[in-house]
Amino acid sequence: MTWGIAELIAHLGKLLTPNIIGTYRSFEVTEIVGFYDGGTPTNFLSLLAAEPGLPTEVPSKPFINEKPFQLPGTKWKFGVSRFRIGPERLRQALEHLQATGVWKLTSTALKVGKLTAIPPQFVPPDAYEPHPWNGVLKNNFFEGSHVLELFDTEKSDHRFLLAEPKQLGELATLVRQYAPLGIDGLSDRIGNLLIQFPVTVTATKFGRHNGNIFAFEPTWRPGTPARPLRVSWENYDDATIENYASTGIEIGAANLPVHLKRSGARYVVWDEQNSVILGATAENVFFGGQVSITSHTINPKTREFLKPPIEGGPLEPCNLVLNDEAPTPARSASANTKETWRAERIFRDSLHSIHTRKEFVQYKGPAGAGRSEALEDIQWLMRAHGRNGVWLWDPYLSARDVLSTLFLCAWPDSDLRGLSDGKAPPPCKHCGKRPDEPLSEASHECTGERSDVERKPWELEQRDILEQSKGNCEGLKLEFRVRDGGAGWPFHDRFIIFPAAPVNAMAWSLGTSVNSLGHQHHILQKVPDGALIREAFLELWNLLDGPQYLVWKTP
Repeated sequence: MTWGIAELIAHLGKLLTPNIIGTYRSFEVTEIVGFYDGGTPTNFLSLLAAEPGLPTEVPSKPFINEKPFQLPGTKWKFGVSRFRIGPERLRQALEHLQATGVWKLTSTALKVGKLTAIPPQFVPPDAYEPHPWNGVLKNNFFEGSHVLELFDTEKSDHRFLLAEPKQLGELATLVRQYAPLGIDGLSDRIGNLLIQFPVTVTATKFGRHNGNIFAFEPTWRPGTPARPLRVSWENYDDATIENYASTGIEIGAANLPVHLKRSGARYVVWDEQNSVILGATAENVFFGGQVSITSHTINPKTREFLKPPIEGGPLEPCNLVLNDEAPTPARSASANTKETWRAERIFRDSLHSIHTRKEFVQYKGPAGAGRSEALEDIQWLMRAHGRNGVWLWDPYLSARDVLSTLFLCAWPDSDLRGLSDGKAPPPCKHCGKRPDEPLSEASHECTGERSDVERKPWELEQRDILEQSKGNCEGLKLEFRVRDGGAGWPFHDRFIIFPAAPVNAMAWSLGTSVNSLGHQHHILQKVPDGALIREAFLELWNLLDGPQYLVWKTP
């Protein structure tokens, strides 16, 4: 069937019916409004989130920012407005838009592009992988949200942002000071009108199972009569539906006989009576196991060792409190109106979110984030993904680098590995000292006087440093190997690998060696297929299994 504004208005009325998906008395409106060279106010994004509170009078000056902010390098200035309207006002505005093409929620009309109504959508909350929709929608944490959308199919006023991703990112950063709208992760929705209805009429308990039984139980909001629901479950993996189950439920728990996997599972809760979704998950991680209680020990274990200071110098005592959580098991152009723009989505997620997850971080050396920030980011990654293992692959990896990184993984008994090519930074041409000298000479300050330093073989030098610095090795399971002679093959790229992350293997390219993290320009970036990097590491690691390749191993 065709879907236009008339059908959207009718569906709006259905979703507004009390106790179908919730009870809504108003819409919180958040608008990103642009002014080109002081001209007509233009819609860059409007989000109308349905809420139970009553509407209020629209202020004469609805902008959150006191004065418009300039987007650098353009003639555009922007404001972020926020106000609340009632359902009837929204209905009138939609009818006026249908009749005249003018969008007017307040006394001032907003310039909009060619808007086309999109059939209803349902956006689940984030699963183990975040989705950029939830960087724009308001608090879509629980059962998910219905979204009605008017899509700007031309985006004539917005193309400058799509042509210059840097400006899109700058605008998102400026907007985020006033409203949590990750527009850079949802660039295909620039210029659109979004109407959000979060499901609040029921809450879903799920995830407990016994054998191959998946338990599902809806909890109805007080005052809402229970009604028949249907829950369907599927495991979708490798473009294949590997498991499917469906059952009806009204009161109590429903049990679905499914062969649970560790990931790829998702479900949909369907209201049989009203033909609407009341909850769903995106592809989810394994829900698994019996219900357990998370506890923490009163006297946590502490790893004591010597660690290089951030800016060089003699090794210093370090006490690392180990995590006490149990390990997590690992698992091995279109006829569609929005498809053309979605295919050209500039960023797969908000740059802010990507940076927060350390999936893309740029270090600019002296001009930007320094060594301390870079090493803190490595520690953040180990906390987030290193519960079951962390592997470092770096041709220049040394004992001091291992102490600055792998020793700081706070997950007890995590599988820690370091693989080096035995390369060392070149010595100073004036005094002959290296930046990675052993304990007593770690901080190199060139005196200009040549000193003929007699060094031990590289492997012995690194082993001595680790033996002197290892401390109590509490919860430490670490092995450090070096490629020696003609074994294996030389390598150049630098990676930190999480071989058994909760979802799958993950890996980040360091962009430089550990010894120069933050000192010079480099980019820390998540690679698309961590499993390939893990297998490449293992192939070389397994070739270096003899005692002649072992630098140091936990006693």
